Amino acid sequence: MENLKQIFESAKIKHIVFKSKVKSYLYGTDTPLEPILNYRVCSFGQWIYDVGLNHFNHLPEMHQLEKVHRQIHEHATHLVNLKDSERTEMALAGLPQLETLAQDIVDLLTQIQKKAGED
Repeated sequence: MENLKQIFESAKIKHIVFKSKVKSYLYGTDTPLEPILNYRVCSFGQWIYDVGLNHFNHLPEMHQLEKVHRQIHEHATHLVNLKDSERTEMALAGLPQLETLAQDIVDLLTQIQKKAGED
């Protein structure tokens, strides 16, 4: 397996890219919606199913990460729907919750990386 630090840095970057796509869309930038709306299409979702679960399936935090990842996509979809129905201010007001879920993902990635390093 490639360097553990590299695996997790890659995951964090993919996650940050997702978050920026959601914000870009809400602020009116033309952004592809499929990676925002579909938790399996975004690059972080691909990391979870191609790398994370393959290598760290034995860790409960990995399953929690998968759950929080689905939650962040549900929330992002809700924000996109608000924006699409001309309720941009409400959509933007939902960004702090997106940030909270995003921080949960980073925290879980850090915990998984630490535990994986102990194996």
